[in-house]
Amino acid sequence: MNKIYLIPKSLTLSLLCILVGVDCLYSQSTGWQELKAEGNASERHENAFVRAGDTFILLGGRGLKSVDLYDTQTKEWTQGAQPPFEIHHIQAVEFEGLVYVIGAFTGGWPFETPLPNILIYDPLLDAWAIGPEIPADRRRGAGGTVIYNDKIYVVGGIINGHTSGWVNWLDEFDPATNKWRKLADAPRARDHFHSAVIGDKLYVAGGRRSGFASEGFTQTVKETNIYDFNNQEWIELPSPEGDIPTERAGTGAAEYEGNFVVLGGESGSQEQAHNQVEMLNTASETWSSLMPLERGRHGTQAIYFDNKIFIGAGSGNRGGGPELNSFEFFAPEGNPEIPAKPLTKADIIASTDHIRFSGDQQDNRIQFTIESRDGNQASLISYVQVDNADFDIRMPIQAPFALSPGQKVPVTVVLKENAQNNKEANLLIKAIGNSEPLNVKLSVEN
Repeated sequence: MNKIYLIPKSLTLSLLCILVGVDCLYSQSTGWQELKAEGNASERHENAFVRAGDTFILLGGRGLKSVDLYDTQTKEWTQGAQPPFEIHHIQAVEFEGLVYVIGAFTGGWPFETPLPNILIYDPLLDAWAIGPEIPADRRRGAGGTVIYNDKIYVVGGIINGHTSGWVNWLDEFDPATNKWRKLADAPRARDHFHSAVIGDKLYVAGGRRSGFASEGFTQTVKETNIYDFNNQEWIELPSPEGDIPTERAGTGAAEYEGNFVVLGGESGSQEQAHNQVEMLNTASETWSSLMPLERGRHGTQAIYFDNKIFIGAGSGNRGGGPELNSFEFFAPEGNPEIPAKPLTKADIIASTDHIRFSGDQQDNRIQFTIESRDGNQASLISYVQVDNADFDIRMPIQAPFALSPGQKVPVTVVLKENAQNNKEANLLIKAIGNSEPLNVKLSVEN
């Protein structure tokens, strides 16, 4: 395939140099640039890299590593909290200011273990929480994770570390209900890749079948699969024109101007990590090349924000090293500034602070609501419980759960039969972090 590097459309025609079979020349003020920073992030690979508000969040990777936080306004790196245990081979997603880790591994090569629960990180509190359980028959790592219409989707992955069990599954998780749903299987099983949503479609390209025929790097998947959320169907682009030009795994993925971009990776064809950046035009469903990365890397995630693509960390060679802590970004306008989009912590409010039951128990059920108010970040509720066995709590969603900004959740308090008069209790609503729980008094009165 002849390589055609796409020049940012903002450049003047005098710079256009699309020549068949010849690399194009670029303005030094455009394309991939170093992400300037005070301080450094930790070296790591098989990590996630995600944005929440004004912060780029680098998390996970081989070994137990603290979070690294890049403030896009001050351009400084600071260190955050450690996750509760080692997590790696992940594509994290941000939802309403919280970071969700779904479909990760823990443990050492080659028999890594999929996580049994979602992990959730709150960047404003710099706090981790163990979230809802992942169905036992759908646990895996090294797959793609994306957001579409306020739901989280996990596609592909591998069950048994780097040895066997590559899958073509597609699952939906609804943070508003903590419910899981199985969707149609993709045409191809693959692992070690990232995905992206463009419009109403989920794009999957790159990756491999780790451990197939005892091969670690060579069993790459060339075909491109696309899931249409509207008709809930998969298609596979015809070969060879629909195949990714450079077969590789350990890739990042991002949107760019309505198109699907695959970045970096590793393969059996070369020792160095790939620096290729290839783009699928979503209208014509054809591939072309963008400017290559300044540093080849694999095992990391890309961020798309403000018409820029950011990527960093990862491994510089095939396999586990060298681990990197350099970062670069693609800015077609040559503008390194990142606009502010701050997060604000919401308040959790109960519609009452005291619920009174009648002693004759004619009405043994009383309902109130809890609400997230005056903020743009979801609040992660760790538990809702009562300290007296004479009362029961019933809710449409069980903790832990995310309370979205402006969302109201009904809570029904039930006074059990044979409860004693003049009983008092505390109903406690606890959010993630070190703050005291919200307390709603319960009492039974004559």
